[in-house]
This record gives sequence, C-alpha cells and structure tokens, in this order.
Amino acid sequence: MGKETFMNLMTDFAFKKLFGEQANKRILLRFLNILFAPEGKEVKDVTFLDKEVLPEGPDGKRILYDIYCVSAEEKEHIIVEMQQVYHDFFENRTVFYSSKAMAMQGRKGGNYNELRPVYSIFLVDFHFPHMTKKTMHDVRLMDIHSHEIYSDLFRMLFLHLADAKHDWDNCTTDYDKILFLIKNMHKMDKDSKAYKSREFDEMFREAEIDNLVNEEAVAYSQSRLKYEETLAAVNYASSSSFERGIAIGEERGREVGIAIGEERGREAGIAIGEERGREAERMDTARKLREAGIDKDLIKSITGISI
Repeated sequence: MGKETFMNLMTDFAFKKLFGEQANKRILLRFLNILFAPEGKEVKDVTFLDKEVLPEGPDGKRILYDIYCVSAEEKEHIIVEMQQVYHDFFENRTVFYSSKAMAMQGRKGGNYNELRPVYSIFLVDFHFPHMTKKTMHDVRLMDIHSHEIYSDLFRMLFLHLADAKHDWDNCTTDYDKILFLIKNMHKMDKDSKAYKSREFDEMFREAEIDNLVNEEAVAYSQSRLKYEETLAAVNYASSSSFERGIAIGEERGREVGIAIGEERGREAGIAIGEERGREAERMDTARKLREAGIDKDLIKSITGISI
C-alpha cells in the first residue's frame, strides 16, 4: 500500500485529535449537529471536561473517556467514544461510563432537578451479537410496552460504522457522509470525490498527515500500529480454530446429554459442552497469540484470559 494522505480516523490518536481538541471544536460541533439535526436540536458550543475520572476509593475503577464535554446551552453532558472491535461485556462498560457521568453531577445539598441529560455516543465498527443489525441503536429509559420515555436524562447512541456507505456517491445525507469519512478517509487522496466536494475541508485539513508536526506524526504512527495489531489479533482469534472449538464443545455436550438420558440433561449437557469447548479454545487462542508475540494486555482484552 502506498503512502497515505490522510490519517485513519478510527485510530485513537486521529479520532481524539479531530474531535477532542479545543482547536478543532468546530469539527466536533458539526458532527453533533449532523447527528441531532433530525430532531431539530442544535449544539452551538461545548466546553471540554477532564477526560480522566479517578476512583473514589482504592478499589474503585478509573475511567478515561475519549471525549467528554458539556453543551453551552442546555448543559448536557456529552460523551463520544470510538470502539473498533467488540469485547465481552462491552455493553456493561457503556452503561458504567454513562452512569458515572450522571452520578458525578450529584453534590451535597443539591436537588435532583439540577441533573442534566447524559448523551453517550459510541462509534462502533461492529454489530452487537444479541441485537438486530441496524445502522444506529438509540437506547433510552422507556416502558418496553408503550415505548413511553420514562426519563430523558439518560441516552446512548450507537453508530455502526460497519454499515457506513461503501461509496461517496451513495451518501445522500450529511450523516451518511461524515460516517463514510470516519470509516474511509485514510483510503482517500486529494483526487477523491469526497475531498474535491469541499464539503468537509476542515476535517480533511486536520487529518492530512503532512500537516502533523514531528511529535504528532510519531504518536499517530504508534496509534496506527496498535490499531493494526488489534485487528490482526481479533482476526486470528476468530479463525477456523474457534469453529473447531465450538464443534468439540457440541460433541462433548451430546455425550453428556446421552449419558444422563433425559431431554433436560441432553440440553444442559450440550450447553456445558459448548462452554467448555469455547473456554478450551480461548485458552488455546491466548497461548498462540502469546507465542506470536502479541502484548499480554491485548490478549486479555480479546480473550478474557491472562497468560
């Protein structure tokens, strides 16, 4: 592959530079206003807050948001996160991050009517295994039967980059276009239709690799390498060896079920066997990743196993 003209916006460095720096606030505002335009909402300005939230006690968990800000008008707390690959308990983490932003608003002697809404926006390059595939999931607190909103203080938006348009010509809305750019800008050059359209000049300018100072270029290179290693490790873990583990688990499950001799036992045995097969396969995958020189923390984040 030849030299890239623009950064990969799904890397940690590039995403935070374009959307999380004070100097590029207009890019973040445009993104937010494109997202909220269908409901007639406008964010005129934001104030960036400290992205690091330290635990309250020695056993607490530290949080490091990608982007954390408050809107100037309604004082909504806005979190923006990029997640390239799906991890176990990712859903739990998104709830924890969002709930923490709500809990931090509480103060001694304060009233609950002082609480401001928390909007958590997650750009994810995958689909949830337990949910219907959609371009966007809009998660709120509501009655599951009537769909009436119980409270407007808590909202999580999941924008699925996996469903971004494959061609600029197919992008009919600003939402289509900005997701397309986030997903594909690193594949473009200055002859691309998106660049020549002049619709997102500021994004292209800030993402141009030749405009980075030396320290930024080094930081981006390291971030890009980590991104590529993560994808490589995930692809390895989801290879045919994982399918063999499931097959082994199913076979063990059948054997247990047959030995019990009852339908319930057979179903329970299959479930147990499948889980044991997956666990054995995760152990085997973790060992092979370690032998391949993959970082131990990265292996744990992918397989859930320390090795």
